[in-house]
Amino acid sequence: MERELKEREGLYSLLRALFSYPLTEKVLNAVASLALEPGSPLALGLQQLQGRIRDAVNDRALIEALNIEMTRLMEGPGRVPAPPFASFYLHGERLMGPAAVAVRRFYLQWSAMPETNWRIPPDHIALELGFLAYLARRAAEATHDAERWRILQASREFLRRHVLPWLPRFCEALASNTTDPFFTGLAAFAHEAIRLDLEWLDAVLAEHSDSLPSNECTGRSS
Repeated sequence: MERELKEREGLYSLLRALFSYPLTEKVLNAVASLALEPGSPLALGLQQLQGRIRDAVNDRALIEALNIEMTRLMEGPGRVPAPPFASFYLHGERLMGPAAVAVRRFYLQWSAMPETNWRIPPDHIALELGFLAYLARRAAEATHDAERWRILQASREFLRRHVLPWLPRFCEALASNTTDPFFTGLAAFAHEAIRLDLEWLDAVLAEHSDSLPSNECTGRSS
């Protein structure tokens, strides 16, 4: 399980970077270097991402084009086709709704408030993915099994309560409002990767259910 724990941190760190403006050469290089096992459900999305990078004639022009499209899709100014905020999808297209308050509370319980521009709502997809990367690192570094299970339980709870209720609609909005294969691929890759991670969490926590606390735990131990 050690390998899977380390891979989870890398996965969520990469996803956070892919939904953070601006995209950089370092991020694109990380995508280009990814390799999957044969038959992976992630293959279709990754092929689109890597194909867009591979087919580019000029790296600088590619990065500029992708950031222009990312701005149009998610950043603005003005109304955008795929707002990257949970509240938009869960609270009648409003920003800073109850979902943002709830996710901020979850961050605080783990002393993990993102270091970012205060104007960015806490339910931005990149911040939620970054928090999952933080939990993944904590789980990988845990020296006691009880602490590791507690962190993995919190990861599952965060996915169920704060990511999956809106992620499918966000990914659909992203994919349906662009013709750029980088972003259609990103939508497919992110959706499938998070679905698979929840499956893995469910399986590993069920396998070790005798070692788990009786209740799902979200906060830090006192």
